[in-house]
Amino acid sequence: MAGIDGAAGNEAARIRQMIESDRFIKLFGIEVEEASADFTRVSAVVKEEFLNGHLVAHGGFIFSLADVAFALTVNAQTDAVAVQWSLSQFRSGARDDRVTAECRLLHSGRRLRVVELLVSNSEGKMIAKGQATAIPVDIQQLRK
Repeated sequence: MAGIDGAAGNEAARIRQMIESDRFIKLFGIEVEEASADFTRVSAVVKEEFLNGHLVAHGGFIFSLADVAFALTVNAQTDAVAVQWSLSQFRSGARDDRVTAECRLLHSGRRLRVVELLVSNSEGKMIAKGQATAIPVDIQQLRK
C-alpha cells in the first residue's frame, strides 16, 4: 500500500478502509500498487482457480480487477456506486500471468464521476479498455 501514502490524509484513510473491508481484494490476492482519487493501479496473478473453460483468465477475473481499481478511485473522497460500465476485452491473461488494472479519473462533479479503465498483462499488452460512471451516494441510505 505504499502508493497510498501520497494521497491526502482523509483520502488515504478512506482508501485504507476500503482495502481492509473489500472481500474481493482478499479473495483474488489483489495488490494495490497505487491509489488516489485521480488514479489507481491494482494487480493480481492469474491462478488455476481463475481460469475459464478455455484455460485462460476468466472474464470475471479481468472485470473484477478493473472494478476494484474503479471502486478505490471513485470512493477515495466520498461514497459512490457504479451506475454504468463498458469494458471491451481484446485478449485474456494466461495462468501465472500478473494482470494489472488502472483506473484514471476523467471527470468529477457533484453528481457524476467518470473514469477510464485499462487492463494489461505482464508484457504490457492491453487486455481490456473501458469507461465507467459512478454517482455519489449516502451509504447509510444504500444499506437500508
